[in-house]
Amino acid sequence: MVGLLVNLLLFYAILFLINVPAYFLGLRFEGNEKRKRLWFEPPGFVIPLVWVFLFFLLAILRYNLMLIQESNLASMTILLALICSSYAYYTLGLEKLTGISALKFGLFGNILVILAALWVGRKVSDLSAGLSYLVFPIVVWTFFATMIILGQLRLSKN
Repeated sequence: MVGLLVNLLLFYAILFLINVPAYFLGLRFEGNEKRKRLWFEPPGFVIPLVWVFLFFLLAILRYNLMLIQESNLASMTILLALICSSYAYYTLGLEKLTGISALKFGLFGNILVILAALWVGRKVSDLSAGLSYLVFPIVVWTFFATMIILGQLRLSKN
């Protein structure tokens, strides 16, 4: 039980310590201007709640991988968490640096997250199909977020 708690603390620390500085660097997703929302786009407060849940699943996955002494694969869950939690930097941060829409960077970032999650899920499935299901929600959520980005890009062209 201590190991699970340590993993939960580790993943929530990653989520917190990477995302809090982004806010203070001015990397915020909701600006002052109102934009048209897609009919299926969730309210902004839902997104961090979903990621808290997804990081909970990653912590459980890493805990189980450590129990079966798969430390290399357990390290891949940390890398996946780092990619996921760095979203504000490679979308809003790169937008500030380049002037290219954060939506476009988000599209490429989401593809990276999906591919990384599928890769981790595939590797985990070689060990346990049940454990691989802990990665699948990241793929589903990120695919959903990609549909939102595509919708927003379409709206911005009109």
